This record gives sequence, structure tokens and C-alpha cells, in this order.
Amino acid sequence: MTSNRESLLTEVEKALKEKYNKDEASRARVPSDARPTAPSERVTQILLDVEDRPDMPFTKEKYIVRENPHLITWERETRRFLRKLPLHSGHRISATMVYEWATGIKVRELVAEGGNANSDLRKINEVLRFYFGKSFKTWIMGRQVPNAYRVPQGWRVKYHRPMTMTLLLEYHQKTLDP
Repeated sequence: MTSNRESLLTEVEKALKEKYNKDEASRARVPSDARPTAPSERVTQILLDVEDRPDMPFTKEKYIVRENPHLITWERETRRFLRKLPLHSGHRISATMVYEWATGIKVRELVAEGGNANSDLRKINEVLRFYFGKSFKTWIMGRQVPNAYRVPQGWRVKYHRPMTMTLLLEYHQKTLDP
């Protein structure tokens, strides 16, 4: 194989290749009387073997995002709510249901007392929209619900990746609770 490769070289290339000496070239490149540096013993002691090192950290720019901690909390609670739904039938859910289940506070009573849950409901709706797509208007138990989402029969939240990067990291490491 080597003789075949050499036969492809021209006479000039052969002559130049024979003239090249790696030791001479490296000495001629940087004239110096400095000794070669010895590796640090401390560093070699603290370094892990290549096969013992963990997975690489998430370094892509899309992972370096400052996330809203309220959104992360509401996505976690929404995933817990979805995990508790029975699998043998389909469901219609709304952000109000998730909020009332997670907090124990009825939205109607909160509004009557002068409180406001709109920011929390918006975050829950954002999470539900990520999982189930566009919302629709429907009636649930005789009451009109403006933003309802359809959960298909047998739908499992554990098979669907989270929306926020914080929960996505836990999901990939298989440490996400719901």
C-alpha cells in the first residue's frame, strides 16, 4: 500500500518529503534554551480517569436561559395533577381545576374576597397549551369554561418532555418527580 502511495508522488514532492525532518523543523521553528515543562503532580492526582468522568454538562446556548420560578413551580404542579388522572377515559381540564386542586382555594371565592389568581392561571394555561395545544370553550358540569384542554384516553405525562429547561434537565437525568 505504501509503495502505491509513493508512486502517486511527483519527483519534486518526493525530494521535498525526503528533505523534511520533523526534529529539525520543530527546533528551527522556535529557538529556545528552555527546558520542557514537567506535568503538575497535583493536577494529575485530582483528575479523574477519562472513563470515570460524568456526562458533559448542558452547554448549548439554548439551555442558558433565566426561567421564571413561578412557571417552573406551576409546571411541576400541573404534571402532578395530570399524573393523577385515570388512564381509562379521556378528560377535559382547565387551569382553574389545577389551581384549585393544588392550592385548595376556590377561584370564585378568591375573587369574591377581592383576591386575584390571574397570573397563576396564565402560567398554568401556558403549560397546558404546551402539552395539549390550543384551548377551546366547553361546558363542564353545567358551567361554561372558556379555556379547556382535551386529555386523550391513556395519555401519560411521564412520556412527555417538560416545557421549562429546569424540569427538562431533571427529566433527562430521570430524577423528575411526576
